[in-house]
Amino acid sequence: MATTSAQGTGPARTVLRLHPTINFARVGTSDDFYLSPETSAGLPVPGHDDLVGGLPIRRGTEAEPISSDDLRDDDGNLLRQAARFRLFAYDVPSPDRYPDGGGVEILPGSTLPDGRVVAEIVWTVHLANKKSAAFNVVPSAGLNAFANGQVPQLRNPGVYGTVDAPLRLRQLVIDPGPRAIRSGSDDLVACDRTTTPSCSDGTGAITPQPQYPTSFPQDTNSRLFQPSGPLDTLGELRTDEQGRLLVLAGRGRTAAQYDEYGDPMPLTGDLNNIGWWDDAADGPVSATVVFADGSTEEAFGAWVVCGDPAYAPQIRNVVSVWDDVYDAWVRELDLQPELCRGGEFDPTYRPSFPTQVFPVFRAAALQRWTANLPEMALRAHRAVESIGPDDDPDHTIMSGLAYVRNPNVAGELSVGVPLMPLSLGEAGTDFLAVSKSQYFFLEQWDGNHFDPGAGQALGPGEFLDMASLSNCLGGRYVPGIEVSYPVRQPDLYDTDWRTSGSGPFRVKHKPLAYATATKTAPFLTGGWIPLHGMTDGLEPGDLSKFMSIPWQTDYNSCSIHQPSINTSGTNTATGNPLTLYWSWPSQRPDAVYPATAVVNGVLPQRVWSIRGPGTLTNDPKTAATFQRALQSVQQWDRIGIILQGTAIRGGTYPPDFFLEAESRPPTEGQSVNVVAAWPFHANPSGPGD
Repeated sequence: MATTSAQGTGPARTVLRLHPTINFARVGTSDDFYLSPETSAGLPVPGHDDLVGGLPIRRGTEAEPISSDDLRDDDGNLLRQAARFRLFAYDVPSPDRYPDGGGVEILPGSTLPDGRVVAEIVWTVHLANKKSAAFNVVPSAGLNAFANGQVPQLRNPGVYGTVDAPLRLRQLVIDPGPRAIRSGSDDLVACDRTTTPSCSDGTGAITPQPQYPTSFPQDTNSRLFQPSGPLDTLGELRTDEQGRLLVLAGRGRTAAQYDEYGDPMPLTGDLNNIGWWDDAADGPVSATVVFADGSTEEAFGAWVVCGDPAYAPQIRNVVSVWDDVYDAWVRELDLQPELCRGGEFDPTYRPSFPTQVFPVFRAAALQRWTANLPEMALRAHRAVESIGPDDDPDHTIMSGLAYVRNPNVAGELSVGVPLMPLSLGEAGTDFLAVSKSQYFFLEQWDGNHFDPGAGQALGPGEFLDMASLSNCLGGRYVPGIEVSYPVRQPDLYDTDWRTSGSGPFRVKHKPLAYATATKTAPFLTGGWIPLHGMTDGLEPGDLSKFMSIPWQTDYNSCSIHQPSINTSGTNTATGNPLTLYWSWPSQRPDAVYPATAVVNGVLPQRVWSIRGPGTLTNDPKTAATFQRALQSVQQWDRIGIILQGTAIRGGTYPPDFFLEAESRPPTEGQSVNVVAAWPFHANPSGPGD
């Protein structure tokens, strides 16, 4: 059944891998859910001429995309997104190469090429949240805060100890322990305070772990401020009708301690709030495959991240997490030597136009639906998007890449207009640039040295890896939305993939000996630290711990800023220092068009995505935000979702429109600030603002 790969020099062997290697569950307030998207945001979807990729999948279906009717339940609660994982079999030669192009999905009842019949799959997932016990986000330093053996200040410094101190781990880490579930199970296995931890024992059985030292904020706090309900779970496990694993996130809940005056701990910043927890999480996903003859085999595992909702799932980021991860593997791990070897790109390489060049053009055009671009920019972006593989680059608006910020030239990272994109950059830099691999592809295209066809095809599992990561925010990690700057570090991954059979982009799991767990001591440690030579793998909670706490305050604040926000208040950018730029417009919509206001195909005036009571302001820097941080942790679920017109019910909308649906501010349309055309500026303010 598995597709045999012709590459490599050694004999092929059958290996089992989980895909996507990294997948994303997303919080919501509803018990109901849909499934993680398996198409790539903003790009064409075969068989769907009027629908682009990035839409989640309707629950109970194989691949049917959701519509606006599926965003909320009957009570108006926002549905969660379940991360779906699949098992694939590969005939892998040694050494392996990427892309393999093969692989076939394996389900209970499938027969492997070597004749073994799959009886069932035992899935194990361990979610944890280490944010409160981890390190502060340093907006001006980012990853450099961990360089030269240093680490940033710990969050919650009032709890004594180092990052590995048992007292801190017990009081600050949310850890329900592992959970296991069988393929085809009708059960819901909760990752909560009361369900007994369990895991696969490797022989096909599920072993309870009653001695595992679970920890939740309620265990060490007699009284908590929990504005949206008890934070007593990080999610749950299910399986779909075919036995695939579904990992559901929590309900987007937060909890806070009370201060000495009996008030909830204040939300004093966007990133590092003392005394607060949220229910974001991450952790390893494992699968024990049980065969009809009673034998078993462990598949190469995956990782799941539970975080923010996708408020604009089809709007492609100019730089996605896929672009960053792929770039790191290409330049630092020789993923494809024919493209890049030893960090040097091969000038004879011909990038594929539809898969390696056009995604940048498409992403640029899609920004208009979530940011207040001026008319001149709209015309330019439409011209960029219209470029096809048959066009002579010299006769297009992109000729010479004159308006594209070069990531290889440090000085251009501080140049705003006319260089693109006009989004803020990552920690310590003013403006965003495409990855070095993306820029190389654009250079090759500009030199008329590219392949107009699709190039080497990805296998179905490899496509899932790419699609999952391409639907997430890259580039601007301050700290980011789904993941942060450490995602580009090679020692986060299994790098021996050419001989191990794991395939690339697979987070390295730290071995966890659950049988040694005891109620009297925390099981997890402070975990993996980037740039510290830690190569033994990641523990549960080690990816999400680099994110803001709670996530809602960072999402709320990251709308529009002066570039100095990334550089400790010092303006290093060219141009007017008061000019405001977008932060995360693809993943965090700012200026939107409500579908309910579109009449006869005519777009209405833009409105802010966050609006309604509590959002009115005369300060342009704080437009499109809740004016009180506490409101963001209570009303994040009322923000609307941007969908393609053909996915919005209740009207007829052009397929090239991307409109806001199901926005639920307390009073529709109340306190809507006028959205000014860009460029617009911050009010004059004091130094460092």
